[in-house]
Amino acid sequence: MRALIVDDEEDIGIMTKIILRKEGISADDVTSIEDAKAKIRHNDYDLYFLDLNLPDGTGFDLMPQIKKKNEDAGIVIISAFDGETETRKANEFKVDDFIKKPFSKHDIKKAIEEIKNK
Repeated sequence: MRALIVDDEEDIGIMTKIILRKEGISADDVTSIEDAKAKIRHNDYDLYFLDLNLPDGTGFDLMPQIKKKNEDAGIVIISAFDGETETRKANEFKVDDFIKKPFSKHDIKKAIEEIKNK
């Protein structure tokens, strides 16, 4: 499996990448929508970890491109924003999991397992 992590907090991207690698998943991380779009255009990913609050948009802005590239990709939102609007939008986009910041290694591993078993 290969994953893309999109989070403007570099520490979160690095930490998530380390967790994924320990699970046998290679990962790239970026800090903006624009960089994510370029990665998606040039790479194939099975799994996405998306922050909602990014300097140039939200993780939801990537959904059309992700779905067009790989309809079956696993998508996990990792965000401090988990209000009614965000939850409704995540459901509309059929997001696989919504992890609230701060999160633990266990939260990431649980999301991966659920996606692998879908």
